[in-house]
Amino acid sequence: MSDRLEAFAVGFRKQAEFCHLLGSPFSAALLEQAADAFEAGDDIVATYMPWWEGSTAAYVATDVLPLRFLGCAHALALSGDVPVLARHYPSCGGDGVADGVWTHVLEAFAAHTAFTMDYVTQPPQTNEVARSGSLVPGLLELARLVQMPVATFELGASAGLLQGLDRFHYTFGAATWGDDTSDCRMTPDWTLPLTPPVDAPLTIAARRACDAAPIDILNSDNALKVRSYIWTDMPERLARLDAAIAIAQEVKPVVENASADAWLEDVLGASVVPGQARCVLHSVMWQYMPTHVQDRAYAAIVKAGEAATLDAPVAWLRLEPETNNKPMHVALALWRGDGTCDARVLADSHPHGTQIGWLGWDNGRRLASPELVQNFN
Repeated sequence: MSDRLEAFAVGFRKQAEFCHLLGSPFSAALLEQAADAFEAGDDIVATYMPWWEGSTAAYVATDVLPLRFLGCAHALALSGDVPVLARHYPSCGGDGVADGVWTHVLEAFAAHTAFTMDYVTQPPQTNEVARSGSLVPGLLELARLVQMPVATFELGASAGLLQGLDRFHYTFGAATWGDDTSDCRMTPDWTLPLTPPVDAPLTIAARRACDAAPIDILNSDNALKVRSYIWTDMPERLARLDAAIAIAQEVKPVVENASADAWLEDVLGASVVPGQARCVLHSVMWQYMPTHVQDRAYAAIVKAGEAATLDAPVAWLRLEPETNNKPMHVALALWRGDGTCDARVLADSHPHGTQIGWLGWDNGRRLASPELVQNFN
């Protein structure tokens, strides 16, 4: 076995471990079978991504190759064009038995070569709408602190599904917030007795979003791709996504095609409205930006914050790991316009927003600076 194939096998097995830990045994089993295939000499990366020149497990992880091929297989199953896959994929009504399915996956890739090559060329975009369950409590805290409407500026918005986050319904332990009639319902495991200030006057006065490769979710092919990145044996995640896509048909989110750094420089200074707080927000995306983009985006946020006024404060809300490979935190930095910045960790959170340990602003861990997620590549 070549060093390259060994790196692929190691990378796919590592992702299989993550799938096990995050509750997707079917996905884990497929990736283990894929790793076995690499060890047997089958280089699917060379076949379907001939342009890719990485040769180490680190490169495999950086470009998330396992998730590209896992998502492609799921997309083929969901499409209805490969019944032999649909018979096993739970999201298609299948039996959930993963034994030997990778063989059928390889056959499907070969029969749909153009589709496969086009799919795996693009990086995964998970659009995990349950992450709104981690962000909305932060927005509620912000609304309580500033007592004014909020304009949101989302980074890495992908298909823009979180642009409708105030159309969802949330249960935060003993507290609830949102649209009682919504089919998109977030019920994270609330592990601590404290709850966010659900009576805060949260009004989203304006919303903008950007992504380096935005997805038009109103296009059915794009909707299929977004659905395919949800692991097949997680029906609740898929149901939430489908409900959010239905809301998007009404909201019609707009996601601007732009790099986060340049976009922030353009929009933050041009969007000052007296009596309105500006809030940059994002979830599980910062680590995927190159360091120079992180630097420039961070500088743009700090510049806007330092120029904040009492009637136009600036905030930075995010769900990100504190450092690489560490647990996720919900953190909020606030420039009130008095020349200071106050930054605190509000909660610990599962990456998918399904489990939250809420501390809130008053009990949150103070940060020495706002740069919780800056530069850990």
